[in-house]
Amino acid sequence: MHRINRTRGLVLALLLVMAAAVPLVAQEAALPGSRAAEQSLRPYAFVFIAYTLVWVFVLGWIVAVARRLARLERRLEV
Repeated sequence: MHRINRTRGLVLALLLVMAAAVPLVAQEAALPGSRAAEQSLRPYAFVFIAYTLVWVFVLGWIVAVARRLARLERRLEV
């Protein structure tokens, strides 16, 4: 029992150290000389549009298959 509590404490301490390190790494990326703050997502607009269209087509295909399957099940019940 004592060993389990000690292991939990070590895991919790490790998680806290990792959680504290994440903001420090994020702050380094946003230094004044960094070009990340100057970039925008405007050049990727076509990628977002294409991604959205693909999802619309996939969902439409799923709906079409579901309707055909329901129609087939109704035919088989008769």
